[in-house]
Amino acid sequence: MRGFLIEEYGAPTSHRIHDLPDLSPGVNEVLIENHAIGLNFPDALMVQGKYQKRPNPPFGPGRDCAGVVKAVGEGVTDFKPGDPVVAQVFTGAFSEQVIAPLSRVFHRPEAVSAIDAAGAITVFNTAYVAVSIRAGVKKGDRVVVTGAAGGVGLAAVQLAHALGAEVLGVVSSEEKAKLVREGGGDALIVTEREEEPLKQIFKDKVRTHWGDDTGADVVIDTVGGAMFIAGLRCLGFAGRLVVVGFASGSIESAKANYLLYNNLSVMGAPLDIHFDHALEEMRAGTEWWLGLLAEGKVKANVSEVLPFGQLMQGLQDILDRKVAGKLAVDVTTG
Repeated sequence: MRGFLIEEYGAPTSHRIHDLPDLSPGVNEVLIENHAIGLNFPDALMVQGKYQKRPNPPFGPGRDCAGVVKAVGEGVTDFKPGDPVVAQVFTGAFSEQVIAPLSRVFHRPEAVSAIDAAGAITVFNTAYVAVSIRAGVKKGDRVVVTGAAGGVGLAAVQLAHALGAEVLGVVSSEEKAKLVREGGGDALIVTEREEEPLKQIFKDKVRTHWGDDTGADVVIDTVGGAMFIAGLRCLGFAGRLVVVGFASGSIESAKANYLLYNNLSVMGAPLDIHFDHALEEMRAGTEWWLGLLAEGKVKANVSEVLPFGQLMQGLQDILDRKVAGKLAVDVTTG
């Protein structure tokens, strides 16, 4: 089979496709004939050795894939050869064959393409953890999403809307605002990046967006930095701010006395450890949003599909901020 192999850490375009041995599943493992790959910012960091987890080279990179089951290992009864699946692994997805632990493989509805499933799984599972598991968003909640046109942000807008929440997405341009509106939310264009002006904008425009000064119930923050501090200013009584990421590159801290005085909660929404500690919730959530995708109630927002040979250039484009929407790779071409 063909696959990418990280022999030593380096820029994405320094890595190449290798001819690799075919794989065989072990106990509680599923072997996937890979048809599609989703590309993520953490993938671009990992191939450079800049991600928080650093596998020792040589290793196969990549986390998101979709295709059909090729074989199953001992102990696997929920899947059989030929089943359409999507998987989220820690390494090895950038290959024509992928070994996935049973806990990381999900049935893919026939109506959901491999491209859409692979492109959606990380961003929608992350959004599910933030919106449903951590924030507990319910019908009628007022939800603010920062970085709302990014992969996770747009997934959060769509899932919160599907739950019946009133959603406001904070974005930086009209082009991005259009994506948020298509996803079921209202949009507010904010180009300011300094903390004090941002805090005032969130107090004056975001907090009062719904016609009163009650504020938001939930902020899903994918940006961090000054946006995190500003996000706290738009929360109402018992408001919850969920930290999803730090796209700004800056990690801020909240003042405990401000949280106490205003009866606020700040919480993290890490994806991977939920597979270890809340597997049944993750399975239920993945089945839920895949169903929404199959019914056309949410969109994967894959903006470009690359041939296999251009995968690493795609990661470089993500690093260079040249990508709008989500990149996916067709493993069967190039």
